[in-house]
Amino acid sequence: MTIRDRLSIQFTLISTLLLLVVLSGIYLLTAQYQKNAFRERLLDRATTTAELFLAQDNLSEEKFNEVRRKYPQSLPGEIVHIYNENDVPVFINAKTNQWSKEVIDKVRLNKYFYYAEGNKQTVGIYYIDNSGNFTVLLSAIDSYGLQQMQQLFWLMVVAFFISFFIMLFTGRLFSKIALYPITKVINEVKFIRATSLHKRLQIKPSKDEINELAITFNNLLEHLEQSFESQSSFVAHASHELRTPFTTIIGDIEVTLAQNRNSIEYKETLKRVLIEAEKLNDLLNDLFQLTQSNIDITAFEDVRLDEILWQVKDEWMNRIAGSNIELHYDLPTDTKKYTISGNHQLLYVAIGNIIKNALKFSDGKTITCKLYLGNNLPIISITDLGIGISKANLEKIFQPFYRAENSFGYAGFGVGLSLTDKILRLHNARISVSSILGKGTTFLIYFLPLA
Repeated sequence: MTIRDRLSIQFTLISTLLLLVVLSGIYLLTAQYQKNAFRERLLDRATTTAELFLAQDNLSEEKFNEVRRKYPQSLPGEIVHIYNENDVPVFINAKTNQWSKEVIDKVRLNKYFYYAEGNKQTVGIYYIDNSGNFTVLLSAIDSYGLQQMQQLFWLMVVAFFISFFIMLFTGRLFSKIALYPITKVINEVKFIRATSLHKRLQIKPSKDEINELAITFNNLLEHLEQSFESQSSFVAHASHELRTPFTTIIGDIEVTLAQNRNSIEYKETLKRVLIEAEKLNDLLNDLFQLTQSNIDITAFEDVRLDEILWQVKDEWMNRIAGSNIELHYDLPTDTKKYTISGNHQLLYVAIGNIIKNALKFSDGKTITCKLYLGNNLPIISITDLGIGISKANLEKIFQPFYRAENSFGYAGFGVGLSLTDKILRLHNARISVSSILGKGTTFLIYFLPLA
């Protein structure tokens, strides 16, 4: 079932239910009013009867004539009984429907009594007269009222069904109008393909939910377009970086095999092949780590940042001869302050990439690493005295395979910082870089709480 049909049905059902409640309320209130009005007529009729037959001597001639004029206006199915104190009927206009002593006693006790049996309604009054006290019981059927209520009932039934079909039609029209903006968005989205991610949905000045949906979808298209462009750029750069070592290896092997060589020349060729093969291995490892950085966040564990820094320092000082890394800790005694939830191996790779670059571009100068708290959150600072990065290149250093102009004389593929940025974002960490060309660079890593 489509949303339009569902909205139409829901609108019709709610409107129909509301109409049914209103009509039922009107009918019940009218019935109650009709019943109360007829009860008043019964009471007035009983009083008139008592005054006509029991109080003639107590009334003025004018009042008596008025009562006598009212009396012939009998009610449909009217039955009147008047009983004295001994329950003996003194006036009966019918020979049937004799009231029981129990009913007579209730009238006498309460001075007024009313009850209904089916369509017949009965009222009783206790009439005090100078000739004695009497009990007047009168019953009748509200034929006119019943006829009116029946007509009202069928009128409401007809009005209900007519209104139902009108609401069904208007419900479909309403749902069509309400969903028109969404239908328009759907029609626009149908023409967006991988080759046309530059297209955007139309945005209106209004701030309704459909406009917010269009804005959100446009933001998604923006991210997808950037992702596709980044992926295309990544594939192009990766292909280029892979092609270069392979070309070198193939060229060296072809030149060497072109004629007989002595053992020294073969060894030189193998050394060059080994160097290029190691470059390929490093590049493949970087690419593998880049794909592995998409690890599920549920696999995280508690990681102490001071231990990671110590392990990174120990590894790179052993791998690069003559390197010097200074560690400075300004930490409280509570280790939980600098223990985060994360993946130990990925964080080791991320921080190690920054320190490796600092060592590589510093030409043996001392690297300073600090771990401290800022606003009660752990911060890592890594500073080198190397070649630095120009302002124009600072925003691009985290792009895959990007290398600044002054870094081409150093080994590398431009994958490390891209991998670092991806890992840190996975851990809800933010990284900022400040640098002076020719004087050095400082990386600051801010570890924010995971949401």
